Amino acid sequence: MTLTQIHALLAVLEYGGFTEASKRLYMTQSAVSQAISALEEELGVDILIRERRKDIQLSPAGSRIVSHLRTIVSETNAVKEIAEQERQNPARALRIGCFPSACACILPGIIHHFEQHHPHIKIIPYEENSTAIVDSLRSGDIDAGFVHFPVNGMYCVPVYRDKFTVVVPESHPLAANSTISVEQLVGEPLIISKGRYELSIMTLFKEKGIEPVIKYEFNHPDTAMSFIRQGLGIALLPELTLKAVGGKVRSVALEPTFYRQISLLAKEPPVDGSPLFLLQACMETLTADGLI
Repeated sequence: MTLTQIHALLAVLEYGGFTEASKRLYMTQSAVSQAISALEEELGVDILIRERRKDIQLSPAGSRIVSHLRTIVSETNAVKEIAEQERQNPARALRIGCFPSACACILPGIIHHFEQHHPHIKIIPYEENSTAIVDSLRSGDIDAGFVHFPVNGMYCVPVYRDKFTVVVPESHPLAANSTISVEQLVGEPLIISKGRYELSIMTLFKEKGIEPVIKYEFNHPDTAMSFIRQGLGIALLPELTLKAVGGKVRSVALEPTFYRQISLLAKEPPVDGSPLFLLQACMETLTADGLI
């Protein structure tokens, strides 16, 4: 049994087939298939059920085996990390994915604090959307990432509750309010930034029995803000997004309060003393001090 065989099997399961697994592992499909077959031959049991035109499935034996194989990979990674620490490798780095508004408003403070206490570890930030961050984590292109939606099967640490506000033009009648209820938005032309939190906003209206009037949909909040400034509609945006893009608009608290949870995501819990472990400790300090 080799790590190559184990990684091949786990990749096929994670990516739903041999084609995508071979791309992620930089192996041919034939090599991936042979690695898994060799593992099955050594163990004397079928791990995968191979049926054409059907999704990859585990055999009963495979279902029992796979969790232990994942543990082997996790423990192997832990051994490698301990070795890195013992060698006192000066070139240690932590690759972090971060979606744009968190990259602009949260990450700089974290990196500043982290580098003061751990100057020997380099943080390499990658700015991308949350969906791409999850893909990069699964492929091993990054070590951790900040995302704004939950992901099953990964190590997840809550970091920040990002509150939604109602963003209106400065001349809008609701601009003078201290709070705005969902009911007060009936008939208002909404400008939606496409993304995961769009569904949450729609759910918020649905729970109140209100049909929102969606006037415009955009991929980037910068565009939405430009339309709001021109009086073409209003939007429900997270506070971090508002801080990142700014502009001459009025932000009013939404009542009841509505949040999105920003979390630090990794494939597995960090090993004591690893860069990710130290980053998590840094964030806990900043949170306790009210700096996040």
